[in-house]
Amino acid sequence: MKSLMNNKRGQFTDLFVFMIFTIILLFVSGLFIYMGLTVNDQLDDSFSNQDIGSDDVNYTEVKDATFGQVNVAYSSLYWIAILLIVAMIISIFIGSYMVTTRPIFFVPYIFIVIIAIVVSVGMSNAYQDVVENPELAETFANFIGANFIMYNLPMWIAIIGFVGGIIMFVRMKSQEVGGQYGYQ
Repeated sequence: MKSLMNNKRGQFTDLFVFMIFTIILLFVSGLFIYMGLTVNDQLDDSFSNQDIGSDDVNYTEVKDATFGQVNVAYSSLYWIAILLIVAMIISIFIGSYMVTTRPIFFVPYIFIVIIAIVVSVGMSNAYQDVVENPELAETFANFIGANFIMYNLPMWIAIIGFVGGIIMFVRMKSQEVGGQYGYQ
């Protein structure tokens, strides 16, 4: 375990990476689910008008056995998305613990957190505009946990940023006592 932690450093930009990763993850997941449902509906419409003829092939069963399974797989994206978001939050905390820097960098970290909070307001509003689009509302309605995080993104960024800062500050204090910075 110790060898995995060697030379690992946290980044001050983790909050921005978190916001970008989260919004891209949700938009791509929502797009896949929306496209899958739309294609499924179009296939239902086109197969309902299909003349079976002498083949005695049930096209609806074939569609459900093939493309219908794709939509079942895409429905997993609802919980996979929130799992990845929570994993990213945990990685930010681990990254904050792994930062080995001088205490003077705690002040710029606070400014970066404040900037991230301001940026997250715009991202949260943009996400809310997309989600409330009547055509996409049904698709994004099932992202319950992810929607909660994105609707309250400024609050989440503040909590994650300040808890990460506290973890980093506590870690810096323990390094200071150990003499890493030459305070002997």
